[in-house]
Amino acid sequence: MKGHIRERSPGHWAIVLDVGEIDPKTGKKKRKWHSFSGTKREAQKECSRLITVLDQGLYVEPTKQTAAEFLDEWLAFIKPSVAPKTHERYAEICRKGLAPLIGNVVLSKLKTDRIDAAFTTSLTTPRVDHRR
Repeated sequence: MKGHIRERSPGHWAIVLDVGEIDPKTGKKKRKWHSFSGTKREAQKECSRLITVLDQGLYVEPTKQTAAEFLDEWLAFIKPSVAPKTHERYAEICRKGLAPLIGNVVLSKLKTDRIDAAFTTSLTTPRVDHRR
């Protein structure tokens, strides 16, 4: 497995990894591209780390799944293992409480600061259903 880096703009790098043989449809090498911010040396270290992860078979492809989509999948997954009323309450919490605050965030980009901000918002704003 091979890889290299390219500078996109000062401090921003593209890490290009050759991941396999030539694609029979297009005739081009299969590649994975990653964005990286930092110094050239840090980009080189990240490139070698990604090559090692790919060689070991531990690489997980990032997805564009949002937090709301994940919550919907989770609700479908747990439905057989919980009581109907419990599932109904979980769905209400996810759809009315969590989805409006963090539902549009791509799951791979969800960080603690966004979760903390959502938690603070939920504590400081009045409830929509006017309960206390």
